[in-house]
Amino acid sequence: MTVIENPEGADTTSGTPAALRIHPPATHRLGPSSAAPSGCPFHLKGSVPGRSNAAEGSTLQVYGPAPVAVLPGGVQARVVVAYDLAQRLAAGSDVSRNADHWPGFRDGSLAVDGVLRQWAGPRNALNAEGEEHTRLRTPIQAGLTPRRVREMTPVIEAIVEEALDDLEVLAADSGIVDLVPSFALRIPQQVITRLMGVPSSLMGQFGRAATGLFDTSAGPGDMQRSMDTVLALLGEIVAARRAQLGDDLVSDLIRAAGQADDPLSDEELLAQLMLVVIAATETTVHAIGTLIVHLLTRPAQRALVVSGEVSLDDALDESLRLQPPAASVPLRFAVRDFEDAESGQMFRKGEPILIHTAAVGIDPNVHTTPGAYDVRRPTRRKHLAFGHGPHVCPGAPLARREVTIAVSRWLNRFPKARLAADTAQLPQPPSFIANGFTRIPVRLG
Repeated sequence: MTVIENPEGADTTSGTPAALRIHPPATHRLGPSSAAPSGCPFHLKGSVPGRSNAAEGSTLQVYGPAPVAVLPGGVQARVVVAYDLAQRLAAGSDVSRNADHWPGFRDGSLAVDGVLRQWAGPRNALNAEGEEHTRLRTPIQAGLTPRRVREMTPVIEAIVEEALDDLEVLAADSGIVDLVPSFALRIPQQVITRLMGVPSSLMGQFGRAATGLFDTSAGPGDMQRSMDTVLALLGEIVAARRAQLGDDLVSDLIRAAGQADDPLSDEELLAQLMLVVIAATETTVHAIGTLIVHLLTRPAQRALVVSGEVSLDDALDESLRLQPPAASVPLRFAVRDFEDAESGQMFRKGEPILIHTAAVGIDPNVHTTPGAYDVRRPTRRKHLAFGHGPHVCPGAPLARREVTIAVSRWLNRFPKARLAADTAQLPQPPSFIANGFTRIPVRLG
């Protein structure tokens, strides 16, 4: 196997942590079979010391488009690592996100604890299909209209400028700042706080609890406590908004949920809100932080963006391809026995299926030198960071707006910024879902 190097030479070592380097087969083609990797069963762990989601995905690609692996909790699943196959499955009707298609899950005869239960269990738009999916998704879309995104733009700009001012103060005191809590996390937390019309103090509690839902190394008890905390806080928010509706996301969801032919129950409303807030915070944190790291560690790429020769949107797409903020989003299930004609892959009814977003973005059948960060890459938009098909993320326009405003203004404010640690030392979330960095120390000048 060969390590795919960055075409900019000197930027490669500093820009790609050892744990993130990708080792595809020498032919740069996915293996033909759906067998389990050697040393089976292969246990999918995600970002743990010495191993990243991207490296894990490239290892699985050697064994075909959809090899077998064991997920946290002991669940055996087909892990889709090929871009074209992932697109077909996400857009087609042969698989479903509804766990009713997972034999033994709903009736409890299948022992599933921890992260998979917390993700597959809730009755929300993510885990529904067909008419039920439309019913649950419509209120979310009503609160994330293009008008709402336009109205939020000056709010985002003000939040970013205030965060940048505070970064300068922090840097003056210590010389080094951690971009995650002081910038990458602060921006989406404050944006969703304003969007929902709730006190920032409450959202701070919510953010800490929501982060626990992405820790796939946590035990079942920890996961349940995080879930209970999130639901309790959302209940307080909904109760306050029911007492006095306003011009905010929660009020929009309450109105839309009540106007439907089949109104949403309080439990369903809370589940949709939890989905929105988690997606709007945890993933945007990593999108901001990862893009900054990619540009800081690749001066030539950064120069193309700063000069305007390449748009920040293009740089963002390349970052989303190479290191998407969600390495995977569990789970899908085969609704019948079927064969994917193009890949020749057979799937059995009820079989759990995980689309490995981090792997499909580095599919060597789609991208040349897939492990390199190249803002001019013609295939940079061939990723599934925001999903595909009926489950494409309704908050993608807002997330893109947040990331591009935050990173463009950060680059303009701190043109001499540099990482204060080797990229190999940047810690990542202990998760096969969340995908980014939990600490990014930077010298601003």
